[in-house]
Amino acid sequence: MSWSSDTATRHSTATAEASNLAMEGIRRALAVSILSRGWAAILALLAVPLYLRFLGVEAYGVGGLFTSFSILVGFLDLGLGATLTRELARLSGSQDAMPHGRDVTRTFELTYALVALLIGLIVIACSTPVAQHWIQVQALDRAEVAQALALAGVALACQWPTNLYNSGLTGLHRQTQLGVATMVFATLRVLFTLVAVWWKPTLASFFWAQIVSALLQTLGLRVLLWRALAVKGHRPTIRFAIMQSSLRFAGGMTGITITSIILTQTDKVILSKALSLADFGVYVVAGTLATGLYMLISPLFSVMYPRFSSLAHEGDTAKVINLYHTSSQMMAVLVIPVAAVVAGFAQEVLYVWTGDAGLSRQGAWILAFLIVGNACNGIMNMPYALQLASGWTKLAFWVNVGAIVVLVPAIWWAATYFGAVGGAAVWALLNLGYVVLTPHIMHRRLLPGEKIAWYGADVLLPVTACAAVLLVLHQISLEGASRASMVLVLLIYWMLAAMATVLALPRLRERAIPWLRAKFGQWRTRKLLG
Repeated sequence: MSWSSDTATRHSTATAEASNLAMEGIRRALAVSILSRGWAAILALLAVPLYLRFLGVEAYGVGGLFTSFSILVGFLDLGLGATLTRELARLSGSQDAMPHGRDVTRTFELTYALVALLIGLIVIACSTPVAQHWIQVQALDRAEVAQALALAGVALACQWPTNLYNSGLTGLHRQTQLGVATMVFATLRVLFTLVAVWWKPTLASFFWAQIVSALLQTLGLRVLLWRALAVKGHRPTIRFAIMQSSLRFAGGMTGITITSIILTQTDKVILSKALSLADFGVYVVAGTLATGLYMLISPLFSVMYPRFSSLAHEGDTAKVINLYHTSSQMMAVLVIPVAAVVAGFAQEVLYVWTGDAGLSRQGAWILAFLIVGNACNGIMNMPYALQLASGWTKLAFWVNVGAIVVLVPAIWWAATYFGAVGGAAVWALLNLGYVVLTPHIMHRRLLPGEKIAWYGADVLLPVTACAAVLLVLHQISLEGASRASMVLVLLIYWMLAAMATVLALPRLRERAIPWLRAKFGQWRTRKLLG
């Protein structure tokens, strides 16, 4: 009897240690992922004024088309990135399965190379017609613009395979390595571009720098991925049967990607027509700030999705349930306090960022609705990751289709009668509808016994905790405060909201309180010894 008890105790201890190690790896990967994306975003923001100084506004606008092209051709991924992440995550736990993983990667790599070539040729072919008939050029020479757009096509083709290598490293749980590489290549891209336009301030120089940077990033990530997939004596082969077996999931992902692009761009297209240019500009400014929330949402999704895929492949339902609730509560801590503070103090946040009191008043409700909508979208990322890990893409696709049917007429009507605020409110209501309805449908098929726990512990508890804190804080007036003091106050508000959220969430509270006690004990010991 004592032997059995001792064995059970050792097993329980080993399980707890493994769980702690896994959670430590998740925290480290998440921290590096957020840091890398934040670093890349900050570098890009700091570089913009310099690009404008060397190139001018009109030339930099041509550079903006490069970003638009990148978004618009996103559907040509054909779902292969998410498919590779899922396949490698399922195989990463077994060394014997690694040769198959190498074959999958080589097959997808060839497909991606062909798509990259297609993208480059399409953009190059369209460069002259776009320069001659679409872009409203004033100071620039149209031939120069056409040449720049052709170079943009080459840069986009060189950059395109990085999507696949990012997905592969994510599937192999190499997010830390990927995060470091992302920071390095983002820094090199900005440095190369600044040196190029300083040496010769032309659009051609700008895009040649993009080409060199994209090539270095693609080759660097390719080396990292194939090193992670190294199997001695095995030569990867292209097997088109792999593509056939992945078509269903990849096709579903393609549908989700296309409908997602339509959903996220529809409001801008409709509002640019329905609103005056000045009102639309306020909407864009507020939308840019609200989109920053995805710097927190995307890293957690990229860390958790391959882990869900691994556990779903193993069939370990208990671990899937544990990861589902833990990751949902982590998402709540990352997203809800930030969104609550920004929405509750939208005018102050806009004023801190822009320094324009008039714009801040006009854009406050727009920002509040947009950030709430994005927060709801972020909350849905963990149920979405679970769906993809289970190979279920139909739900997300048809939900997106239904949302498009509702969104287009709703935004047009709201913008007509309520302006930009109406359009933003529709976005918030649409994503709130996701939270209310989609998990209800999902939990009929996946983790049917966890629906109430998800709605209650993972969503309503953190929302209630944040709302209670902000109702109290909103009684304190910030009128007349300087921008610097507002920054400090808003950071304190966020810290209080985040602390309340952590303490309200049972799974995170269980980890946070012992950690705080340990840190306090270490501090007290140092004080006594010192």
